[in-house]
Amino acid sequence: MTGSYILITGVPDTHEARRDQARQRKQRERARRKQASAIEFVRTDASLFLHPDRLSQKAGAPKRHLRRMALKELVDNALDAAATAILTEVDQDTFIIQDDGPGIAPAKVVALFSVTRPMMSTKLIRRPTRGMVGNGLRVATGAAFSSGGNITVESRGVRQELTSDRFTGETIVAATSKQQFEPGTRVTIHFGPALPRDQYATLWGNIAVRLAGAAAKPMLTHPDWYSNGAFAELIEATRGTAQELAALFDITLCHAAGGPLEQGQSGDGKRDIDPDGPATSLSLDVLKSLAGKQPKLVPIPEDAFSGSYRAEKMEAEVGGAVVPALVQVWAKEYSSGKGEQYTPQLIVNRTPAVADLVVQIGGSAYFRGCGMDWTSIGVVSKGSYIINVAVTAPAIALISDGKTPDLAPFKDALAGALGSALRSAHRPVTRGLSIKDAAFKIMAEAYDKASAGGTLPANARQIMYAARPHILEWTGRSTLNDAYFTQTLLPTFIEENPETVADWDVVYDARGHLVEPHTNHSLPLGTLQVRDYLQRRPRHSTSLLSTAGGLHQTVGPGDRYGAVLFIEKEGFEPLLRAARIAERFDIAIMSTKGMSVIAARSLIDRISASGLKILVAHDLDLSGIRIFGTLGTDSSRYQFANTPDIRRLGVTLDQANDLGLQSERQDVKGDHERLLVGLRDHGASEAEIAFITGGRRVELNAMPSDQFVEWIEAGLRLHDVQKVIPPTETIERRARQIIGMRHLRQDAADLELAAQRYAATIDLPPDLEARMRQEFERDAAMPWEDALAHALDKGEVA
Repeated sequence: MTGSYILITGVPDTHEARRDQARQRKQRERARRKQASAIEFVRTDASLFLHPDRLSQKAGAPKRHLRRMALKELVDNALDAAATAILTEVDQDTFIIQDDGPGIAPAKVVALFSVTRPMMSTKLIRRPTRGMVGNGLRVATGAAFSSGGNITVESRGVRQELTSDRFTGETIVAATSKQQFEPGTRVTIHFGPALPRDQYATLWGNIAVRLAGAAAKPMLTHPDWYSNGAFAELIEATRGTAQELAALFDITLCHAAGGPLEQGQSGDGKRDIDPDGPATSLSLDVLKSLAGKQPKLVPIPEDAFSGSYRAEKMEAEVGGAVVPALVQVWAKEYSSGKGEQYTPQLIVNRTPAVADLVVQIGGSAYFRGCGMDWTSIGVVSKGSYIINVAVTAPAIALISDGKTPDLAPFKDALAGALGSALRSAHRPVTRGLSIKDAAFKIMAEAYDKASAGGTLPANARQIMYAARPHILEWTGRSTLNDAYFTQTLLPTFIEENPETVADWDVVYDARGHLVEPHTNHSLPLGTLQVRDYLQRRPRHSTSLLSTAGGLHQTVGPGDRYGAVLFIEKEGFEPLLRAARIAERFDIAIMSTKGMSVIAARSLIDRISASGLKILVAHDLDLSGIRIFGTLGTDSSRYQFANTPDIRRLGVTLDQANDLGLQSERQDVKGDHERLLVGLRDHGASEAEIAFITGGRRVELNAMPSDQFVEWIEAGLRLHDVQKVIPPTETIERRARQIIGMRHLRQDAADLELAAQRYAATIDLPPDLEARMRQEFERDAAMPWEDALAHALDKGEVA
């Protein structure tokens, strides 16, 4: 809105003016002390951030949660700057946060990603948006550096690799390079070993991304939301003009026409406010008189989480001012009959918050935490519940640890919404269902629980554990076969309910490995591991030092292997490694535990796009023939995008007879007619079909080690498996790197010799040992080499 304001001032009473000034100073000081207490850990020195245990204690989050907190803070900052943000997990220690915002000026990167920078003054603006302290980048930077990791920031055409000075804790640029300009900012954070890995590291960040919307963007503030002390802090932190301050409240200042004395006013002190004047020329009362209606709080969509939904609106006093607030609760019962304590997922202004909020359910129900003592929410039936709580308000105070929100002002709304949602979530028990019907009835809820509301991948067995209590209760059974659930019921449900599972991300445990030649990289054949492997790209670096290890850097088939040897069972890897089969033929070796899993098929599908052969070694029995026959064919659980070149290495019946391999008895159960059709479809000869259906089998293990190696080598030669020679461009690039490295080694040798000669001419201080002891007194944990280096520095030895 726009407005013109005439401020009437009289002749001030000197003593009264002094008293007012003193009161204002005291108010500002009290507000400053309160803010300092609320963000105590932000204002401490850098050493706080360089010790993970101290950081986790101060931040109010368990040490195991620091990774997810750091990623969430980076996502929040990305969403503050842009309409969209993407969080990507590269591996268990490395994550990328990318936005499409205006980017960061390269000169400001070090200051922003510093553990010693002051709190951002924008966080003193009261509005229902992410971030309450202004220390998000500090938390992320501290978590990375304190753990022994690093951060890379790419923005506005410049890539900067950041680390910390081991002595001062200051952020420094370890390396910088130009890059092709892309809009926005890309932050890569790599955590070191000092912080434990967290399989749910992306949970909070993914929730923040999923909840981003109109209400998540920075919105206007309103003067009614400020006390005099809070406004004094804002004024003190503001460095701009009166108009820049007024713009935060959607107010446009303008001079009254004609000058300082306007509209026939007499010279009794009436004057207007200069928009270009200092922010201190505006008072809170002036802004309240010019401001329009308060902005409305936009709720999180009701379908953001599953379960019974309740919302409560209220007004609460926070820091001396009354602010609007919205409390939303989602509750879902996934098992009945027992009372427990639950820790809800707390969302504050659309982003997860560190909280000690606890709900006790068991007849009479209570909650406490976040500044509140035990508070009753009435009677709630015993059961196991998933609870999500969201609080939206323009001002939420912080408890002294600097991150936990003080929810005491919103206690009444929390009690009403929690109690109502939990009572609505309770379901009566249903019995007498079949296992399949019970599983299908609970499957969607079980996936929702296992996947943290659809924000994370869910392992098939995690879904089984979430569903099992319901299935047992509804069927009256005491046990559930987990293999039946994960291999039959879950895949069938996915096949029959494509719309329900469209966004599901179900993963399976690794049931085998793929080992690359030369690099010795071993890839577990699990859903997440294979997905990560397929997302990586070869790094064709031109840096000499990056290739100093001797091998051309590759990821996947590329320039490393030209075929895959698939063995239906594990256990042969040590033998093949001893015979150097992979290295001599440039093949990758893949082995599984029985039938091929979805992860193995997806890997074969991608490899097949490069035209690689897949050579299958299997037992001569029903299972072995099935594995060979189904490895490259579509099923209800996986459809190939490419046509794999699957070739049978054996064992065939002819090979078994020629090699004189022992056969053994195996009972073949089931419909023989169907078995005959299946074996023919999978490529078995009539003689092999008669052999298998007659109850005989031959294992790969029937061959001694030397015979097995010779058999593998003969099969690889028969199928024309050859050594890999990469494209000419790759060969030339690598050749120049080798030549350059040789030249670099010679130059380094010459420099080393010159340095040794120079060092021999320097007179060393006679008191080096005494100086080293002084360094040990300063830091007893220092190794003697570092103490010596410091002693030489202080001795000004060149």
